[in-house]
Amino acid sequence: MTDLIIATEDALSEAVLERLVEDENQGMCIAVRMGRKGNGYLKQRILEFIKTAHAIPVLLMTDLDHVECSPVLIADWCGRHQLPKTMLFRVAVREVEAWLLADREGFSNYSGVPVEKIPRNPESLDDPKQMLMRLIRRYGYRKIKVEVLPDRGSLAKIGFGYNQILGQFVRESWSPVRAAKNADSLARTCLRLHELSERG
Repeated sequence: MTDLIIATEDALSEAVLERLVEDENQGMCIAVRMGRKGNGYLKQRILEFIKTAHAIPVLLMTDLDHVECSPVLIADWCGRHQLPKTMLFRVAVREVEAWLLADREGFSNYSGVPVEKIPRNPESLDDPKQMLMRLIRRYGYRKIKVEVLPDRGSLAKIGFGYNQILGQFVRESWSPVRAAKNADSLARTCLRLHELSERG
C-alpha cells in the first residue's frame, strides 16, 4: 500500500482528487489531506511539499485561473527547484469546474442542465465556474439552484451548499473516464496518477 499526501485549494478539488485516487486504487491510500485554504497557502508551502515528496508521494492540484499556461504557473511557484517524480503538481485548466462540466452526460443527469447546453470543450472557457453557475441558474433543478447559487442580494460568490452539492456529484455521479475525453489536463492527471500507482 502506497501512502499519498494530497494538497488542494478547496473542498471541491479535494473531492475530485479523492475520486481520482479511489478510481485508480492500485495500492494507493490517501494518508494526509492538506490545504483547502486557497492557492496562496499551497504556493507558500510548495518547497515543503517538494521536500516531503522525497519521502512520501505528494499529489498537489491548483487551478490555472488566468495564468497563461501550466508550465508558467509551475515555474512561478517552484523557481529552479526540480520536482521529484513522486511530486505530482497538477493544474486544472482553467478551474476544477471545467473537469466537472467535461462529463457532460453525468453533469446533465445530476443538475438538470440539458446536455446540449454544456460546452464540449470546457477547458477553453475563461471562467468555467461562472459558466457552471449560469447553466444551473437557467436550467438546473430547483434543489440544485438553492444550494449552489448565492441568495439574491448576497455578496457571496457561491451558494452555501456549493461545495457540498458539487462534491456529492463528484463522489456519486461524475465519471473521470468520460470527463477526461473532454479535458486534456484531467486526462494527463489520470495518466500521471496511474504511473505513480504502478511505480508503487
